[in-house]
Amino acid sequence: MNDEIVGRVAELWRYPVQSMRGEAMSEVTLWANGMPGDRAWGLLDPAEGKLAAAAKGKKPWRDLIRWQARFLREPEKSQPNAPVEIRLPEDDAAGALPIKSDAPDRDARIAAALGEPTELVARHIGNQTYGYASLHLLTTASLAALSRHYPAGRFEPARFRPNIVIDSGALEGFVEQDWIGARLSLGEAELEVADHCLRCVLTTLPQGELPLDPGILKASSEANERRAGIYAAVVKTGRIRVGDEVRLLRPVSRSAA
Repeated sequence: MNDEIVGRVAELWRYPVQSMRGEAMSEVTLWANGMPGDRAWGLLDPAEGKLAAAAKGKKPWRDLIRWQARFLREPEKSQPNAPVEIRLPEDDAAGALPIKSDAPDRDARIAAALGEPTELVARHIGNQTYGYASLHLLTTASLAALSRHYPAGRFEPARFRPNIVIDSGALEGFVEQDWIGARLSLGEAELEVADHCLRCVLTTLPQGELPLDPGILKASSEANERRAGIYAAVVKTGRIRVGDEVRLLRPVSRSAA
């Protein structure tokens, strides 16, 4: 089997609560269904009976991208929904304590902050809004290509919410779109690349120090048919670390893109 080094793992991210900001990790053991704890929790949208999604761009759910979530302890296979802590953007200035998933008033505090009835629930087959692929990967080459197309934009990984950011070095263009159907080796794990990731309004929303910027989505549409990043499934579980080489294990024809 031919293989080619296509970069190194630059960042690892998981998102404990769907649509909220994630937490960075230096290493993680991938499970068969992806990254432990990724989107393990979500807020229930009572109108749809599914987890609320900031990606739809509707208030009040679009503001969830400004909220920060982190696990209070590592998820385990026997309990993937480990306790989480949610911090609102105003909490630090107001001196408010974060919302913990095991607190009896958690849903009341969340609903009050949103101005909408809701509850924090574990994700499962019946309530998930998205369940397409277990991992989302993005290369620095794609971010650089988008930045060249729209220099005024801030094309930071946080806007695109990848699980794995690959530093693709001197490679240029939307390199990962040529990996569809191929396998990637990183650390102890192997992934099979399934499809392109089509971008949505979520990439434009303000979060942290990133401003509202509709030009982000426009750039991905003009430069690459709204594509930025790829979806992949875990075919060999194992530990991966920031700094691991990423190898393309099976060449794939560009016609697959």
